Amino acid sequence: MTLPIIYIDAELPSMPRSSRTTQPFWQALAEGRFLLQQCKGCGSLRFPPGAICQSCPESKAQWIDVCGKGTLYALTTIHAGPPPLMRDGPYTRAIVDLDEGVRLIAEWHGDPETPFDTAVELIVSRYNNGCLFGARSVPSK
Repeated sequence: MTLPIIYIDAELPSMPRSSRTTQPFWQALAEGRFLLQQCKGCGSLRFPPGAICQSCPESKAQWIDVCGKGTLYALTTIHAGPPPLMRDGPYTRAIVDLDEGVRLIAEWHGDPETPFDTAVELIVSRYNNGCLFGARSVPSK
């Protein structure tokens, strides 16, 4: 499934760290896809990507595309932080429970007063120099 992409005419305040383990994730995100690792030993899903399963000692994993849909678990607005992150003032982060059962933290693109348990979707935030993932309320049809 291809995620919605929003374009942000700015530079990323800091570049995400990429390694041999995480490179497939960042490449897929740049293409509009969100990947999770699935352990080949026990089948558990993991995020962020890692070299070893958190549920068993298996190091082999496969990448799976996910739908990018989930539920808002929590929001927090940060009012003080490092200058590069504060260039546009306070910023909000969301904790999202994906439908696949993984919880993650994402940039929030929406009202910071959004009620918890709201249906959300992941999006790709495409900056001038790279991509991050974010979340927003599912637009009404």
